Amino acid sequence: MKNHTRKNMYTLHTKKYIRSPLISQPLTIPREIRRMRMRNFNPIIDDALSPKPIVENLILTIGSIIESCPTITNCVLVSEAEQLFAAKSCPGIVILNDNKPVGLLMKSRLYYQLGTHYGVSLYYSRPVEKVMDYTPLIVDAGLPLEAVSKLVMERNEANQYDLIIVVQDEKYIGTVSISNLLKHLTDLQIRRAFNSNPLTGLPGNLLIEEQLKNLINLTEPYAVIYLDLDHFKAFNDYYGFEHGDRVLKQTASILSKCLAASSSPHAKNFLGHIGGDDFIIITRWELAERICTCIIEKFDKEIRHLYDSKDLARGYIKIKNRKGIIEKFSIMSISISIVTNRRRQFSNFLEIGEIAAELKKKAKSIPGSVWITDHRK
Repeated sequence: MKNHTRKNMYTLHTKKYIRSPLISQPLTIPREIRRMRMRNFNPIIDDALSPKPIVENLILTIGSIIESCPTITNCVLVSEAEQLFAAKSCPGIVILNDNKPVGLLMKSRLYYQLGTHYGVSLYYSRPVEKVMDYTPLIVDAGLPLEAVSKLVMERNEANQYDLIIVVQDEKYIGTVSISNLLKHLTDLQIRRAFNSNPLTGLPGNLLIEEQLKNLINLTEPYAVIYLDLDHFKAFNDYYGFEHGDRVLKQTASILSKCLAASSSPHAKNFLGHIGGDDFIIITRWELAERICTCIIEKFDKEIRHLYDSKDLARGYIKIKNRKGIIEKFSIMSISISIVTNRRRQFSNFLEIGEIAAELKKKAKSIPGSVWITDHRK
């Protein structure tokens, strides 16, 4: 049973029972989470299935790379459209009705039709609605590039290189060519790979800092969750760095699974690896407690599988410190700090880190896995 006690304007959450008039009902883990089993974890998760960052800047949207494109109505004659192609260097023309896209006319397809035996006589003096594509790919400006790429690959082979029409509030704002989409996707993937932690594949410090900077101007309640392992260095020294790497990978897996299980598939979350045994999660405020509860439950259960049976039976490992004195270190636990903007507005992203460091110190002074929320104004 978990408890909730308030000390010095903090909320402390541990696995021990403490008598207190402020104890509330325990936060239970949903049955779906308890039954959850995930295999073959890969920290670089499929973007269509993984939690999305709360800040959109790192997820490049299709609306941010739009290009201008000629537009006409469906009443314009094919001959006029052909003259427009001849006058402008453009691969296609968007057909609009009240500024809403209703079709697409690709230059290559038009010339193919006109080049048939009776093409010119059949179509040249008729409106473009006779030759246009009525079902082009139309996407919202806020859709991430990866999601658009998947939609492109699902199109018929004959249409895979057609322009992508982009709308905002159902109104036309521009197009994106396949070459432009691929260029920005490649640049984005290179940037992510360069700034990712090589062990876990999670975003590293540069991307984390960018996320934190973009939080400052948000008014919606958010939570920044800092996570740190207790006694990790002792474990690493005792079992070796290969076992230490396994701990970090397993921790990344636990965080990712709890983040996915505790929020909807479209929730805007962010998971990063600060370095060493320090991780960070950015999420909506109302999801924070559920995520932390899931993490502690899974971590305390799964970390035991990485210890030898004799050490588990003892409940600790023994190693020499720098002075040559034997010290005992209990089974690893996890300390979690939650910083939120619910009662204060941050003027600088460094303030978030300062408060987290203060909470972390307090959390690590308490034995076992705990999470602490700062409620100060």
